[in-house]
Amino acid sequence: MTKIEHKIFNFIERHILDVFFVVVTAFGIAIHLCGLSFKSGDFTSFLNPWWNVIKDVGIGGLKTQVGNYNIPYQIIIYILTLFPWSPLLAYKTLSIIFDIVLAFSVALLVKEISKSSVYSLVAYSVTLCSMTVVFNSSFWAQCDSIYVAFILFAIYFLIKEKNVPSFVMLGVSFAFKLQVVFILPVFLFYYVLNKKISILHFFIIPAVDFVLCSPAIFLGRNIADVFTIYLRQTDYGKQIYMNCPNIFAFMCDGNNAEYYRLFKSMSILLTVVILGIMLCLMIYKKTDLSNTKNFLLTAIWTSFTCIMFLSSMHERYGYLLDILLIVYAVIYRKNIIPAIVCNLVSLRGYCFYLFKYEVLSINLTALVYIGMYLYITYILIRDILIPEKKVISLKE
Repeated sequence: MTKIEHKIFNFIERHILDVFFVVVTAFGIAIHLCGLSFKSGDFTSFLNPWWNVIKDVGIGGLKTQVGNYNIPYQIIIYILTLFPWSPLLAYKTLSIIFDIVLAFSVALLVKEISKSSVYSLVAYSVTLCSMTVVFNSSFWAQCDSIYVAFILFAIYFLIKEKNVPSFVMLGVSFAFKLQVVFILPVFLFYYVLNKKISILHFFIIPAVDFVLCSPAIFLGRNIADVFTIYLRQTDYGKQIYMNCPNIFAFMCDGNNAEYYRLFKSMSILLTVVILGIMLCLMIYKKTDLSNTKNFLLTAIWTSFTCIMFLSSMHERYGYLLDILLIVYAVIYRKNIIPAIVCNLVSLRGYCFYLFKYEVLSINLTALVYIGMYLYITYILIRDILIPEKKVISLKE
């Protein structure tokens, strides 16, 4: 071996984690690039027409709603139209950048909890190269990594006991996706059980949303739009489930609008009741959500509960759940099966929508998903509600 080779290998050995980070990032980006030319149905039917309208109208178009995404996303799309590139590349570049941000937020959270650079790097790698993450951005041109990344930052700041930054991050997340409501129950649980935050912190969320929408309001947008866009979204599609294998996929045909009208109100009430029962049990058992393991497991369960019982759930709405399960599996290295199964269930949904390939029927997949939900509920009860455990602070 030559001296140069010795120097190269010595350098790699001394900086193996840094080298691995660079290599994983390069390969992760390369994997994402494989899907840049793919045009999904959403891009053809929605994203591309929205782009054309926003580009034709210009900045004045921010005064009116284009599409059904919130105002901050419309502002970003307007900015992207100012550059000479195709809408397909623009949308996907934005989403891929936030895939990297998401992977970084996962790594930051894992490093804070585990105190291990190795585990942090593993979590970063798994997230960046996850097939559902890749399919979501570089194939589908969707942007779920944006709101999930800020949720992970919110959890990170809560662990650091920086409550205001935590809720600011939740506000940013809410400004991009209504699905932030999947994580709000665990913050409410934390508020009730640990009494370390104020109810006033929750008002930061709509305040941040309002601030991020303010450029459009300044240009003449109706202030009411800030609060009504998401209300209109909840009624979009009018299907009780939309390729999401939750409890309703096991019960009925999602394409029949009659079931939407029949079960919508019940789905909301049922979700609230289930979450309320768990909160009461945790109050009775004096559960400490300052314990990071308890907090993450509860966050997983509340997210899964919302997906399992709320109406009009899409296959993409498991994105947050999948990422939280990856974080939990890497940190605690137990119960890896839920992370694998839930990510595969999500992958099934992506393949069905993007490539029209049905690996399993929606009914059978729903049975698997329900079984996994029951298993995670069992773990939550076994690990949190039954044993008396030593209190561990968030910083531990």
